Amino acid sequence: MTFVRENVIWLALSVLLILTPGLGGFAFAQTVNDTIIPKSKPEIIKHSPSKATILAAVIPGAGQAYNRKYWKIPIVYVGVAAAGYAIYSNQKNYKDSKNSYIALTDTIESTVYEGNLSEAQLITSIDYYRRYRDMSVLALLAWHGLTIIDANVDAHFFNWDVSEDLSLRVRPRALWVGKMKPGIGLSLNLNIK
Repeated sequence: MTFVRENVIWLALSVLLILTPGLGGFAFAQTVNDTIIPKSKPEIIKHSPSKATILAAVIPGAGQAYNRKYWKIPIVYVGVAAAGYAIYSNQKNYKDSKNSYIALTDTIESTVYEGNLSEAQLITSIDYYRRYRDMSVLALLAWHGLTIIDANVDAHFFNWDVSEDLSLRVRPRALWVGKMKPGIGLSLNLNIK
């Protein structure tokens, strides 16, 4: 008895899904004669990724300006300024530490060291600031490289179509599995116009 009741429930559910408009995948024929006016395609602007890359390599932010991504230009210059300040600050501290070490270790009586660091501490300080100055230079080069890559990728996607004509619809679907056993599934419809 439960076997029959179960089959009747599945059959009723399948009929309901098939007969419900829009869910079963059936479409009604159009009865009105329409005139189709083709849409004119927008004019495609010639955009060169190599030009954007060269501009970004020569002048930071110029590739972003060429790609009309003006909001990225301040980000580019903030990164350049931060790396530039780190280079300046570490170079200044490196020179100060080096001059203090020279004043401490030289034999000339006219140079006087007025700090309170030992010779070993000054050597450690010199190595520390030289290392971070070099890392700051590498950070500046890496940042500039990232901005060049960003300009190149943006230029490749400059004419990419992201219009409303692309759509994906997910709908329930009635299925017949095996020996006429009803089932439920999903239908994916990708529409590209």
